[in-house]
Amino acid sequence: MRTKGIVAALAIGCALALGVSASEGAAKYRAHTMEAIGGHMSALVDIIRGEVAHTDHLPTHADALAELAQIVPALFPKGSEGGDTLPAVWEQPEDFQAKLDAFKDATANLKAAAHSGEGVGQALRAVGQACKSCHDEYRAE
Repeated sequence: MRTKGIVAALAIGCALALGVSASEGAAKYRAHTMEAIGGHMSALVDIIRGEVAHTDHLPTHADALAELAQIVPALFPKGSEGGDTLPAVWEQPEDFQAKLDAFKDATANLKAAAHSGEGVGQALRAVGQACKSCHDEYRAE
């Protein structure tokens, strides 16, 4: 009997440890993905400002942002609190989802602009505004 109790306690302890580690892993993965988004944004800004001569890379970075925008909602599962994400993400899910939808729309518009070569600066500003809107309410400083 005592052995069963010890085994059960160990199993519960392991499950709890895995849960904490999974939560930390989710927050870390979220941070890495957001860093990738920031990297593509920075690269686009450098191109638009003429700091680098890689205008042919505009569509590549815009495509990457549009693709990453599709997975961003999955980066915030319940139980993944931590990092620089504020609890308001899970407390105000409708508003948070609306901001994610605005980000997806803005990146889709940027992708179209980058491929057509028209209105890229304006489309990039809209993506930046979508990012800022979410960060202002849901990201810790």
